[in-house]
Amino acid sequence: MHFSIRHFACTAAILGVSVFLQSSLFAQSKDAFVGKWTLDPDKSQFTPGPGPFDRTMMFEIKNGSLHHLTDTKNANGGIATIDYTAKFDGGDYPIDGTGLDTVSLKRDDANTIERVGKVRQMPSETCMMKISPDGKTLTMTVKGSYNGATYSSMQVYKRQ
Repeated sequence: MHFSIRHFACTAAILGVSVFLQSSLFAQSKDAFVGKWTLDPDKSQFTPGPGPFDRTMMFEIKNGSLHHLTDTKNANGGIATIDYTAKFDGGDYPIDGTGLDTVSLKRDDANTIERVGKVRQMPSETCMMKISPDGKTLTMTVKGSYNGATYSSMQVYKRQ
């Protein structure tokens, strides 16, 4: 068999582009937060309590922004939904379904996101979201104040 240098160069170029595309797609889909998470009420704490017992969260990355959707089933069977899409640039982005007006996000590392919620442009809630090293557990530590009442929680979620 005889291969020309031109054939070899073309094959190498095709392989190089293929590896680059595969690694780019893998890197984009590898965000630790992306996916569905379900609250583990036995490992979670809410002050004041009790907390919800049926809550799921979904995270996805869209055009460099984090889209976050939380559904909480309430006692009468209805569902309360929290929804926002925000970039990791510290800017204020609208949030629906909560007493907050806006949220801002900061990415500390691949497994940690800091969120600050504001009411009338004033910070009123902090939330630290941290993924465990094995990628199976998400812990959210929330502290805030709403209409003069303080609240806090340590919410533990399992990946679905």
